Amino acid sequence: MMTIIVCFFLFFGQTFRLQAAEIPFALEAEYVYMINIDTKEVMYEKNAYAKMYPASMTKIMTAIVAIEAIDDLDETITITAQMMAGLYEANASMAGFQIGNIVTYRDLLYGVLLPSGAECTQALAYSLFGNVESFVAKMNEKAKELGMNDTHFVNTTGLHDEDHYSTCYDLSLLLSYAIEDPTFYEIFTSKEYTSTNGLKMQSSSLSYLGQGAHMIGAKTGFTNPAGRCLASISDGNERYMIILGKAPNDAAISKALVESNQLYDYFYDNYHYQTIYAQDELIKKIKIRYSISDHDYDIRSDRPIALTTYNEYEVTIDIPDELIAPIFKGDILGQVVVKGADDTITSFDIIAQKDIKTNFLLITFWGIIAFCLENTHAAINITIIIILLLIIIKLALGFKTKKKQSS
Repeated sequence: MMTIIVCFFLFFGQTFRLQAAEIPFALEAEYVYMINIDTKEVMYEKNAYAKMYPASMTKIMTAIVAIEAIDDLDETITITAQMMAGLYEANASMAGFQIGNIVTYRDLLYGVLLPSGAECTQALAYSLFGNVESFVAKMNEKAKELGMNDTHFVNTTGLHDEDHYSTCYDLSLLLSYAIEDPTFYEIFTSKEYTSTNGLKMQSSSLSYLGQGAHMIGAKTGFTNPAGRCLASISDGNERYMIILGKAPNDAAISKALVESNQLYDYFYDNYHYQTIYAQDELIKKIKIRYSISDHDYDIRSDRPIALTTYNEYEVTIDIPDELIAPIFKGDILGQVVVKGADDTITSFDIIAQKDIKTNFLLITFWGIIAFCLENTHAAINITIIIILLLIIIKLALGFKTKKKQSS
């Protein structure tokens, strides 16, 4: 008995959900991208690859670039007039630091991610890179490194500029990278913080959440062209991420926050990460005609096949009951298809892990039989030839036996 292995591909940054879920409610946000953080499965998307303005979600990049450039989080710097220049005139969101304040890099990072302080982003740019332009160049370099191919930054704050843009998908790459950094994660998931000079800060999103909310970290954003934006993560049986852009600015509580929570609640109530097949579990038995060895083959999983799917689902094994040799390593023989009750479809390829050679003698034999059945006169001639061959072989074997005995 031989085995064919089911292979499926799940790499960082690559998803295998073929069709994202349909949800039973409408979202007003124009851009949405929701993934399972750990498996990278796409749970929901809406214009996820379309160009949009990230507003203060930009500060996720500002923070991670700064963190990677800082040697000592408790090193102090002094806030200067240069760091504050133009921010009040641009109506930028501020953390509350003033010219002359002596603060730590840690204070500035909390100021960037909790109250979305623009003065903190510029303070980091000047103190770490000498000017804003060099810092922004590093931001774009990091974006390229992360594969954010549809993103370009022109400032550290997210203030509107036609040439300052991204996509929900790109921002998911950024946030996925950033939350792997312990310092970023600690700050991003904090609700409040008091700086070394006594400035109290609150998260511009987490402070609005009630009990039982799944969201544990978030960064807001808003400009008139960008609308209400939110990049967030959640925790529970599964870990999800939502990047949401251009929600309406017509409610007391940010519509981006409301709609993100709607998505989290829906998926936590209706979806779970489930094992479809355990490692080495038998999926199906098939026959392979004309193979040189066994004709019966097992299809087994080479690792656990698991995904985040609707609580109810059905599995279809899309492969014929019988295949014909030869089969070559790497051939895609069929698929395992998982269909959720919500009509989402995920598939895994069944891939041959070794060559299965043809038994040419067997093919020849059955070919002669088939030919004889279709051609009566030819069958008689072939039968006579076979009989004569058998007689010759028998005589030859008898002659050899007598020769041995006489010697």
